[in-house]
Amino acid sequence: MKKTKRHVISTLLVLLFTGALLGGVTLADLEPRLGLDLRGGLSVTLTAPGGTRSDVLDKTVQILERRVNAFGVTEAEIAREGSSNISIQVPGAGNPRRLIDLIGQTAQLQFRQVLQAIPPNSPEFASATVTPGVDEASEAILPSKDGQKVRLAPADLTGDDVRRGAAVLDPQNGQWTVKLELDSKGADKWEKFTGRLACLQGEQRQIAIALDDRVESSPQVAEDVQCEKGIANGDTVITGDFDEREAKDLALVLTTGALPVKLEQSEVRTVSATLGRDSLRAGLLAGALGLGLVMLYVLLYYRSLGLQTWIGLIVFSSIIYGLIVLFGEWIGWNLTLSGIAGLIVAVGIATDSYIVFFERVKEEIHEGQTLRASIDRGFKHAFRTMRTANMVTILAAVTLYFLAVGSVKGFALALGMATALDLVITYAFTWPLAALLSRSRFFSDNAVLGMRRALEGGSKEGTWVRKVYRSEFAIDFIGRRRTWLLVSVFLLLISVGAMIPGIRGLTYGIDFKGGSVFRASISGSSAGLADRVETAVSEAGVEGAIVQIVSDRVSGRSQLQVQTEAIPDPKRRNDVIEAVAKSTDNQPSEVDADSVGQKWGAQVTTKALRGLGIFLLLVIAYMSWRLEPKMAAAGIVALLHDLVITVGVYALVGFEVTPATVIGTLTILGYSLYDTVVVFDKIRENQALASYSRKPFAEIANLSTNQVLMRSINTSLTVLLPVGSLLFVGSALLGADTLKDLALALFVGVAAGTYSSIFVATPLLSFLKEREPRYAALKTKAMRDDVARSQTPKLGGSQEERAEQVKAPVGIPSERTAGRVTSTATSPRPAQPRKKQPRSKRKKGRK
Repeated sequence: MKKTKRHVISTLLVLLFTGALLGGVTLADLEPRLGLDLRGGLSVTLTAPGGTRSDVLDKTVQILERRVNAFGVTEAEIAREGSSNISIQVPGAGNPRRLIDLIGQTAQLQFRQVLQAIPPNSPEFASATVTPGVDEASEAILPSKDGQKVRLAPADLTGDDVRRGAAVLDPQNGQWTVKLELDSKGADKWEKFTGRLACLQGEQRQIAIALDDRVESSPQVAEDVQCEKGIANGDTVITGDFDEREAKDLALVLTTGALPVKLEQSEVRTVSATLGRDSLRAGLLAGALGLGLVMLYVLLYYRSLGLQTWIGLIVFSSIIYGLIVLFGEWIGWNLTLSGIAGLIVAVGIATDSYIVFFERVKEEIHEGQTLRASIDRGFKHAFRTMRTANMVTILAAVTLYFLAVGSVKGFALALGMATALDLVITYAFTWPLAALLSRSRFFSDNAVLGMRRALEGGSKEGTWVRKVYRSEFAIDFIGRRRTWLLVSVFLLLISVGAMIPGIRGLTYGIDFKGGSVFRASISGSSAGLADRVETAVSEAGVEGAIVQIVSDRVSGRSQLQVQTEAIPDPKRRNDVIEAVAKSTDNQPSEVDADSVGQKWGAQVTTKALRGLGIFLLLVIAYMSWRLEPKMAAAGIVALLHDLVITVGVYALVGFEVTPATVIGTLTILGYSLYDTVVVFDKIRENQALASYSRKPFAEIANLSTNQVLMRSINTSLTVLLPVGSLLFVGSALLGADTLKDLALALFVGVAAGTYSSIFVATPLLSFLKEREPRYAALKTKAMRDDVARSQTPKLGGSQEERAEQVKAPVGIPSERTAGRVTSTATSPRPAQPRKKQPRSKRKKGRK
């Protein structure tokens, strides 16, 4: 009664929490914060030179925040990412090209004396080497706006001496200028500087105003300025061939402050609102399809228990939605397309927990336990397996989040949050609800909805339904291990061969090799459009563009994609955007542009490899602690097997390797080990049973693998179904690259992981364990017994009589050579009730 009350309280608390969470979100009229790839906007990653101090980067972030805010945008997010990157996320940027130009300016303003102007027709022009980025205390040669090169003295003033700037229209000549207001320290420097130059003649009387390593103008100190006295009060005006926008942008940059370091635009992505809505539609469609397939499968396989899974998945999904909304409000977390993919994969994780639980309860039922006892005992064993397996996935998510960059972080946060929540819901809701339903005769013994009927799987022996539901298999996995391993070696050779550049090789996306991609929607006919766009891009100054047209089979719309070399120059990039927009009858703001430098690609690769290495070390330590070192070693070998096959398939199909590929590849690290942990945990459980203490390890491993075969198949299917929906929607229907790249890696990895847990990890473990003295002796004894049995003549009589003659225990299948052991049952049969013996008739009466 006490346990029932605890289950009731736990179930009600979860339901109340779910209702309160959804109710609060609804009443507050809150919605998830969508990322840029779902609602459109601008994403820029700026990279500082190596060795830049942390305090300098912090100051740079503050200056960029002032610039973006002064530009007039809202909800901008600017933050450091890693040791040298600054990430800028600006949703719904009205004029992304202008904002890119603005935030990229370092505004290193210097006032220097002109020592010599070198025109293009001068003999010295070719030999005068430009020295950009030179220290302000040194002489420099910089190009000027009018095409000359100018030899300059060390700087007397810098942008740090400027208080604010203002764009001013000169009424006399109609030219825009920038008026500077210097601080008191700068005004003193200016007076001394101009006083010294007033004593000189010719071009050395000029003041070069250099901005970002280019001389914008070279005004001369006026003739009426007295020698040694100079210009008081710091009145300074920058003149040049400015239009209104250039003058105002320059004034804004100078007012907000100069960036202390030269930043490189490593990654620039602009997403139009139209393409953002298409991506959101693709993600929601894939999610709905995946959830529907999983619910249909569990209903068909588990029948009435499938309804309980539905309830659990609805609660799980509701809490996940509420947390996404709250995280958006509390910490500003944006839901991206990668995040949606992570949540879709999380549906498979949550369903896995139900399957592990139900399959373990089935084992208890088949061993003769009551339904109530089976649920409690089954959960105790199942939850231990879940903790071990889910912790591997959580380790993968944590590693991804802290070591990866870009969209990988969003996926990792969604995956880690969902996996941790799954453990909580399993303990606080799944188990209590199942225990309560088992106490109701309607839900336990009903002919249609009864839990017992769903768990028993039929009572007629020998039928395939009974074998499937009771895992009554006798497959000789370990005895044929050499065959399985040879198949794996063959698959590995094909995969490695496919990765060799001369044979097939991997196709790297722009995130790894650098490059630019431009996308635009097509509303009319696409006939001849590719050729016209290629010509327009070539006229914009970029050769060798690859133009493709991708169709959306659901909406009927098409999308143009143009891939070029890396275009670091913002002006050339803008020219290409305008060419694409004009060719497709779009506005420049409706063109989605991605530009990635080669250094950024190197960072992505380095961080991915570092994440893989750290994850492997963590998993080895964790599995060695939770299981044993030999199991950890076999599991890691199987994991590497899955990674090589996944990468090999990528090479064979020719998909581009993108950050989404990295997400999928690193994520299968957890999934690959999930099934392996399930099998190994069952092996360890059987090792602890007294009835198996004298059996060779090969027989224990074989029996355990047969016992969990359906569990492994079901857990893999419930992950492959939502992942398959991602692959189908992303590749076959919508052409959504992120979904397609992520789903292929996950699909192949999960499938390979299911295979390797049975045909690679377990056979390898048996090789390792059979070399231990205890199991080596048992193997030798089994081989001797097998030889002795083969030499024993056929005996007649009953089973008990034959067993007595050969001194063999009753009910145990005869063993073949060690390593080729099979079992006709997957678990010890329950003890048969004793037949009542007839009582001896007592004589009437007493002595």
